[in-house]
Amino acid sequence: MDIILRAFIAGATAALVYLTINWAFFLAGVLPFTLTHYTARLVMPPGTPLTVLPLVMGTMADIAASLSAVVAIDLIIRWSGRGYAWLKGLSAGGVLWVIHVAFIPAMAPRVYSTIPPVMVLASFILSILWGLIAALVLRHLPEPQSQQG
Repeated sequence: MDIILRAFIAGATAALVYLTINWAFFLAGVLPFTLTHYTARLVMPPGTPLTVLPLVMGTMADIAASLSAVVAIDLIIRWSGRGYAWLKGLSAGGVLWVIHVAFIPAMAPRVYSTIPPVMVLASFILSILWGLIAALVLRHLPEPQSQQG
């Protein structure tokens, strides 16, 4: 199975779980905004109102980021072996959490200059869950075939 197809399956699965739980918490009033809101503000020009189109763009960017990050997890698993794939996924989720709450707000303060503590906690839990799901799906998919060409 091709590495990109593996990344698509694992990344889409992990992103779907992440986004579904994130939106459920938002709609229940637990979270003030979602990853989709956050990403829409990141990818759209400053001052763009968060209507349907920016939220769709944010969702597409979330899924694209998930697929890209899963390629990295897949390469790590291929390089280091399938053993402890769950731990490699948790580690990747932890790295993404730091990027979400530390690097992006510092590099793009127009997105959200401060992230409420409940969002930091939710982002940690969901990022760890995302990494775990992505790695476990990768572990159960057929290995990429060597391409001679």
